[in-house]
Amino acid sequence: MLRKNLAAQIIAGFVIVIAILTVFVCIIGYREFTHAAETQYEDCALNTARTAALYIMPELLTGGIADKEAQMRFNMLRSSWERLANTQDATFIYLIRPDKSDYNHIEFFLSVMNESAHYDRYSSGYIRQTSNDEYRRAYIDLCEHGRKMATIFRDKGDSETGHHITVMIPVKAKNSETVDWILCVQRQMERLNFYRKSYVRHVAFAAGIIVLIVLVVYGAYLGRFLILPVKRIATEAQRFADEHTESESSLSTKIKSQNEIGQLARVVDSMELQVLSYIDSITRITKEKEQIEAELSIATEIQASMLPHEFPKNKEFELFALMTPAKEVGGDFYDFFMIDSNHLALVMADVSGKGVPAALFMVIAKTLIKTRSQMGGTPSEILADVNRQLCEGNEADLFVTVWLGILEISSGHVVASNAGHEYPAIRKAGGEYELLKTQQSPAVATMKGMKFRQDEFDLKPGDIIYLYTDGVAEATNSSEELYGTDRMLEALNGTKNTSAEEILISMKKSVDDFTGEAPQFDDITMLCLRYFGGEKILKELTIEATVENLEQVLEFVDSQLEIHDCPPKIQMQIEVAVEELFVNIAHYAYNPVIGPATVQVEIQEKPLSVSITFIDNGVPYDPLAKADPDVTLSAEERDIGGLGIYMVKKSMDDIRYEYKDGKNILIIQKKLQ
Repeated sequence: MLRKNLAAQIIAGFVIVIAILTVFVCIIGYREFTHAAETQYEDCALNTARTAALYIMPELLTGGIADKEAQMRFNMLRSSWERLANTQDATFIYLIRPDKSDYNHIEFFLSVMNESAHYDRYSSGYIRQTSNDEYRRAYIDLCEHGRKMATIFRDKGDSETGHHITVMIPVKAKNSETVDWILCVQRQMERLNFYRKSYVRHVAFAAGIIVLIVLVVYGAYLGRFLILPVKRIATEAQRFADEHTESESSLSTKIKSQNEIGQLARVVDSMELQVLSYIDSITRITKEKEQIEAELSIATEIQASMLPHEFPKNKEFELFALMTPAKEVGGDFYDFFMIDSNHLALVMADVSGKGVPAALFMVIAKTLIKTRSQMGGTPSEILADVNRQLCEGNEADLFVTVWLGILEISSGHVVASNAGHEYPAIRKAGGEYELLKTQQSPAVATMKGMKFRQDEFDLKPGDIIYLYTDGVAEATNSSEELYGTDRMLEALNGTKNTSAEEILISMKKSVDDFTGEAPQFDDITMLCLRYFGGEKILKELTIEATVENLEQVLEFVDSQLEIHDCPPKIQMQIEVAVEELFVNIAHYAYNPVIGPATVQVEIQEKPLSVSITFIDNGVPYDPLAKADPDVTLSAEERDIGGLGIYMVKKSMDDIRYEYKDGKNILIIQKKLQ
């Protein structure tokens, strides 16, 4: 197939080139042949015209001799022109006089033809119209512009006399200064067409012979010196592509020519050896890569196993975290662990660099931070000790940014130290997320003997803290635009009233949607803590709402206050408030019937405080809706009622009422310290 296609294409191309050249040569030869023949015809006709002019006696043109002698001379002129026409192959020789007024008519003085012509010619004295504008212009040029000759070529279709040439020369009468007569010689050019056709036939025949010779000789040459070697090269290339083995006999031994084909054969031999070597290298590298990938996979699993994966969710707080490394292993890490029963440590860190070195440094840093934290101390003390240990033998000059916070679960109090890390985002209950911008210290492992700053803040029930690494804020899309903290806060504020896990999943989706198809250049690590509040002690008493049961209610409340060493003054204020509220329920909630009342006492450990809730199913009544009495007035001037509730408001830290599910619910709160 290769021999057939390649040989056919090459020979066809060569034949096309020869055909184009042949056509080009034929056109040029045709034009040159025609030009040469027309020139020869013109020269011959001009010489004939000049010879014919020698036979003209000027007296004949002016009528200066006797009629008898004029007739004799006229007959001699006719005979001479006839002999000249026959010997010079001139079809017509004629002498005319144009009408100089407009050159639209001509008068024939004499017209002769050779013996082979078969045309009716005009006799002497005949007048007819000028043939066309071309002849008219020729007459004007000869008679008025002084031209010595004029030539007109006529094609076969343009004249009844066929393809011919007419040469004209001016003739003057004796003693005349002007040209009155024009001598014309016409020659037929039919032989020119014959010779031109013969020329084209000979050239076409010669071209056909050349094409046949090319097909035979050049085809044999191509088959031996081009097609066969190329076929061998193609066969060997196909064999190598199928088998990927070295050939028993190289192409250079089969194709010994020194031209480009031989060079191609040697290149193919060299290429096969190089490809085989490359395959061996790729096979070796692939095995090594698979081994490295397997080891990295194990390293990824080890690193992942070092991070906490069981996330607590209890009545005090819930927590969730996730990490997406940019490579198989990363330098980011998070951690959380209990230091004791009431203190939770939160860690968010980012090691400089990427890959295995950063992952190893991350393992060391994480272990040191956790171990040192469990020994006790403040975050600044913990980071100072970790910094000292990491600076020893840190030849790679790696460092780690760390945010370390210790949460007192019972109170929500947080002591934190920020060593060059991103500012955490805090959301107060019912508010918006904001960056908690505190003083920062340099990153850990940057300098020996360094001290670290620390700050304190409080989390209230319902508050959320969001920790992250710079992979979040510095995530980049395909337009080289950063995700940024503003976009991060906006996304966080769209995750209200959701769990910690849902918050992080939503944040990861927001980052992914922003970056799109752009590659991830940095690890992305996040941790979210929702604080519900410290441990609370709740006691409850349900009793009939009667004044007689007031003592029992007071004993119930006092028993809870005394357990927590409530100061006597505060305890007395609480007793007065409880008495006022319970008596109001007994008098007005169910009157005239008697109904139940529930008293709940809830103790908050840190800060130590009490919350007392009164619940009844009586008629809806909000004691806080009534305006406070004007205590500046005397007892006689004030309106009756409202003073007891007013005293409760003044003595308690907080009091609130709601009617829910058919129940009156009134809550008072008071700090015990």
